[in-house]
Amino acid sequence: MKINIIGAGPAGLYFAILMKKIDPAHDVTIVERDGPNDTFGWGIVFSDKTFAFLKDSDETSYLDITAAAESWDNVDVVHRDQRISVRGNEFLGIARITFLNILHKYCRNLGVDLRFHTNVTTPGRIAELADCDLLVGGDGANSLVRQNYSGFFCPSVDVRRNKYIWLGTRQLFHGLTMIFREADAGLFIAHAYKFDKTTSTFIVECPPETWLKARFEHMPEDETCAYLAEVFKSDLGGHPLLSNNFVRWLNFPLVKNKRWFHKNIVLLGDALHTAHFSIGSGTKLALEDAIALAGCFAGHREESSNSKSQTSKGSGQALLSPRPSPLLGASGVGSRRRVEAALAEFERVRMPVVEKFQDAALNSLTWLEDVQEHLHLEPVPFTYRLMTRSRRISYNRIKRGDPEFIARYDAWRAQQPSAGPIPAEFLDLFQKKTFAHLATLMADGTPHVTSVYVDYDGQHILINSARGRQKDINMEKRRHVAIEVPDPDNPNRFLAVRGPIVEITEQGADEHLDRLAQRYLNRDKYPDSMRFPGEVRCIYKILPKHVTVWDPFGR
Repeated sequence: MKINIIGAGPAGLYFAILMKKIDPAHDVTIVERDGPNDTFGWGIVFSDKTFAFLKDSDETSYLDITAAAESWDNVDVVHRDQRISVRGNEFLGIARITFLNILHKYCRNLGVDLRFHTNVTTPGRIAELADCDLLVGGDGANSLVRQNYSGFFCPSVDVRRNKYIWLGTRQLFHGLTMIFREADAGLFIAHAYKFDKTTSTFIVECPPETWLKARFEHMPEDETCAYLAEVFKSDLGGHPLLSNNFVRWLNFPLVKNKRWFHKNIVLLGDALHTAHFSIGSGTKLALEDAIALAGCFAGHREESSNSKSQTSKGSGQALLSPRPSPLLGASGVGSRRRVEAALAEFERVRMPVVEKFQDAALNSLTWLEDVQEHLHLEPVPFTYRLMTRSRRISYNRIKRGDPEFIARYDAWRAQQPSAGPIPAEFLDLFQKKTFAHLATLMADGTPHVTSVYVDYDGQHILINSARGRQKDINMEKRRHVAIEVPDPDNPNRFLAVRGPIVEITEQGADEHLDRLAQRYLNRDKYPDSMRFPGEVRCIYKILPKHVTVWDPFGR
């Protein structure tokens, strides 16, 4: 195959390595706007799970990467001048330029043609590069490839409201550290972690009101670093904040694409999707994209080989085991058709995984955008809420990793007023996009089951609905109901409640629906287009009389 890749970021470089390992005869060219030693970041961070994927895919480069990385197992949260550590979270950090240079080396060793200082700026140049078997658009969040074929990819870019800036410091943070500081201008949040023996990444984000009040818009680079160093003076140990000739405040763009490929053109990494830095998934997703895409090509290559030898097994099977595609089983199929089928398989197997991570990242960044409503909490419960903000980490998962922290959290919780009849370790279900199953009774005594949004006020299960619907008529006339609340991240974990409807009220129902829209729809307000003309909303309050919980594996 002739493969052209636009962008020498982690996705493009790693994909090139894997494709050359699958078949050294592949002719792979990477064009990159910047030089081999240019970088606009500091360090990057991965979970241990991502490093396991790298080991399985290419152990030789994995060994070089891990040798240059720093590791830790703690998340540290600084709130109200108190540092709270939560163990059991394995991470590794590495300098971005070191990571890229390692991938450069392996690309060169494998015969990849790396062309730096080659800027692709026109649709005509993209069309020229697309004259190959496969064109990969790995050109970042502002991808020109994506823009050029936007009619096919159908992208959406949601520019979020908080401002952030990516800096460095010689102060070492021995853990993934999040720091919350109030200054005269307002709230500042730092995300910090070490990535080598002497340096840490130090990302600062703040609400737009804080950014405006601090007058950063026209502030010079050195003054910006000095201002922020003063805000985080007690955290930096006297060290300044450092720039690498790229001091720019940004708004995070949440990138999604409805379609992932067009003919022989595919997007990878940030060009395809972004995930907020607060859960460290951007580079992770880019590398896993590369592994998945190479795995699809390896699997399809296997299929073609197996048409002649059913026992043949190749190097690509260690990368991924995609479902075989019937399009690729017969010999004589044109290379373009094989490429398009492999790209379709990539979209099929990879899109659900990415969407799940993007949902978690969106939950995280939204929580940070609205963090003011949590700042009143003491450090321990604040840390617990921060740890569970993505709705992918539960009470039991934290308990397995750091029982001492959960003991502190349980001790705090025991001192609080009763949370009502729902066990505290299942309250996270009311923070997720949980679609509950509400069972009501028809007039003839047969059951009626409906999927509903669900909420909890500390004493009652809350259902928000519109008068006149069947379930509303049933709840009005026959007030005993049952409801199951499953965990959307783990269908084998759920909460089941039986009890009476003790109150039906229109008061506050519209406002409550808007709050539900923030959780279920990621919108500030429930859309008018989703309501019937003249509909009247009601809140139905269920008193839990019988509560059953199920979590056999203690996620």
